[in-house]
This record gives sequence, structure tokens and C-alpha cells, in this order.
Amino acid sequence: MKLILSSQGFTTDEIAQVVQKLVGKLLQNINIAIINEAYVAKPETSCKRWMIKELARIEKYIGGVIDFVNLRAYDKTEIKRRLQNADMMYIVGGKNFILPNLFQETKFDDVLKEFAKEKVIMGTSAGAIVLGKQIQSDAYWQARYNVTNQEIKTKTLGLVDFNIVPHYKREDHKQWDRDFLKRTLSDNSFNVYAVTDEQAVIYENGKISFVGGEVEVFGKEFH
Repeated sequence: MKLILSSQGFTTDEIAQVVQKLVGKLLQNINIAIINEAYVAKPETSCKRWMIKELARIEKYIGGVIDFVNLRAYDKTEIKRRLQNADMMYIVGGKNFILPNLFQETKFDDVLKEFAKEKVIMGTSAGAIVLGKQIQSDAYWQARYNVTNQEIKTKTLGLVDFNIVPHYKREDHKQWDRDFLKRTLSDNSFNVYAVTDEQAVIYENGKISFVGGEVEVFGKEFH
């Protein structure tokens, strides 16, 4: 299984080169299937310029077919057919909690796990979080979303035994700094990686590596 958990996708040439290596094709020959439905719950007052910029970076680096796979528009057979034609799957972020619910409602969670055995999967922000293990710490969930872990009915997929906090050190996320993460994740039993917009965590067949330099790690082991 080959996963890329990032904040905003193709933000650097280094990230693009890692994608090329994992897929095993030149960037100009890679076909990509985009799942972009987590933004729908963002309010109308929330500017979506970030999404346009993120998608534009995909077009900049990827030279093959770029397809959108709408989980609400297509049935399971059509979804599988479209994914089969792609070399990698790209899951865009947006509103947290949307993707776990959507994947379960459409049964896409089973499809994704099946295709994860043969396709590279890249997730950004909430699209990366959904791939990882459900963060356990109630202090974290209460501070950021005013819920407890027990109140979250649909959990993340847990394809790997870690997760990320995206947009680390970004100006509009500075309240979730090192002190916050150290405090709220102190009882989390597995690693949570704080990833800047120029970084990514790579999972390749059981091995973890980082793009953009070493990332900061939080959890019980590091408290």
C-alpha cells in the first residue's frame, strides 16, 4: 500500500517527484482520479479559492488524464471503472467529518480499501485524515470541534496506524501550535504527525518517510 498524507497536495517539486516515484510513471503520463466532495459543507461565507489553487497545482504537474469521481453521482460499478483507469487517487480536503460519513453512506470505504492494494492514494487535509487512524484524545476533539471521540459515530478508515494534523504553523492555524498539540494529544496512544503545507508523510508498504524535512510528532510516547 502506498499513501501520501499531506496538507495541500502538490505544493513543492519534491512532493511531485515522490508521487512520480511511487506511481512508477513520469508525471506527464500519470492518470489521476480526484474525489472532491468534502468542501460542500463549508459555508457560503468560506472562500473556496484554496480549492481552485490546489486543483490548479494538479494540472501543473500531472500530464495524463485528470478525472473527477463523484461518489454521489455514480453507482459503485461506474466508480470502480473510473478508478481502474487511474494510476492514483487524489482525495481533496474540506470540512472534517464529511468524508468518513460519505464513504460509509456510499460504501466507498470498501472500494477504497480494495483499490489501496494497487493504486497510490494521496489525501490532502481532511482527505488525508480520513485515511489514518482515528485520533483518540477527547481533549483534542473538544478543543477543536467541541465533540468527544465517543460522539463521533463514523470513524476514519485506519488504513495506517497513525494520522496527521495538517496546515501546521500556518498563519490561520497558529492557535493549534506545538503547545496545543502536546497538551491535547498527550494521551493519544499512536503517533500524530504535524504537517506543514510544504510537507507530507509517505507510507510505502509498511515504511514511513517524510517529504519537506522531518515533521514534529505528538502522542503519548512523546509527552
